[in-house]
Order: sequence, then structure tokens, then C-alpha cells
Amino acid sequence: MSFIFGGVRGREDPELAAGNRRTRLHFARDVNDERALADDRPPAQRNRGWAWLAVATVVLAVLALVGTRGAGDVPLAADCDTPAIAVASSVVAPGAVLRYRLTGADGVDYVATLDGAPVQGDAGSTVSYTPTAAGPALQLRQCLSPTLAIAAPAGDGPHELAMLRVAADGSTEQVAAVIVTVDGVR
Repeated sequence: MSFIFGGVRGREDPELAAGNRRTRLHFARDVNDERALADDRPPAQRNRGWAWLAVATVVLAVLALVGTRGAGDVPLAADCDTPAIAVASSVVAPGAVLRYRLTGADGVDYVATLDGAPVQGDAGSTVSYTPTAAGPALQLRQCLSPTLAIAAPAGDGPHELAMLRVAADGSTEQVAAVIVTVDGVR
């Protein structure tokens, strides 16, 4: 590892060192650099190995922190038997981004509602909605939705984010709910 940190430099050529010294002094006389002419010691050899190691360590640490979870990913274990809903934070500011995830059976249409009104969470192009009488419905992949985002309601106080299962005949049944508190004093 000495090649990285500049350990043993090998034998220094005395003729090369003398030639470099003469050239350095010649340039110093040309520009009238009195400090260089007065200091006849050879310049210190700086090793940048430690600086590169520090930069690489910082970059790897940042990548490790960023790569662990997606930005704003809501932790929720997939459960194909019991539908559930989870939010990133149960207290949000009015109009802030409210992130949530759904889990439940595959092949079933689910509609998310906020205070009884259907909402369509944004997850980019990773989720597609189908129109139903109850509102925009999505089907889960591998029993879990991606993290969905909606705007928090403007009114302060508790709000219910619910998950409805849509039957084949169009009827709905609430299978999970969570209370989200909107607090305008954030």
C-alpha cells in the first residue's frame, strides 16, 4: 500500500536533485524571489494520498446513506393477507407532501380516500390507476404499493386516510385507515 500513501520513494538521484535546485534558483533570480533565494532547502514533498482517501471515504459514506432507501420511502412490510396503510409521518403541515404506502392482496382494486374523498397518489410512472365508480383504483404488485404522495389537507386537525377494497360489483369496503394530523404551527 505504500504506492498509495507515498511510503518508500526509493533512492533519490543526486544529479537530478542538484539540477532541479539550480533550475529553481535560476527561476527565483529571474523573478527576484528573495524568499526562495534565502531559503536554500529543497521544497517539501507533499503527499496527497491521505486527501484522496478522505474524499473517497466521504463519497462512499454519502452513497451508502442515499442508497439505503429511496427519498421519502415509507417503511411497510408486504402482507398479502391483511390490508394496511402506513404514512411517513402522522403529523404534517398544511399543503405539505403526505407520503403513504398500501399493502394487501394482489389482483384486487384498492382506492385511497382522504376524509372520504378519493385521492390519487403520485408515484411517477410506477403505478397505474383504473377509473371505478369509487374513484381511481390501483392494484398492488407483490402485495405492496410504491410510496405514494399527495398534498396534505389545508385544514388543521385530524384527517382520515383510508384504504377501500373495490369488489367486482363496484361496492367498496374500508379495510384499513390511519389518522393524519395537520398542524399549521410547523
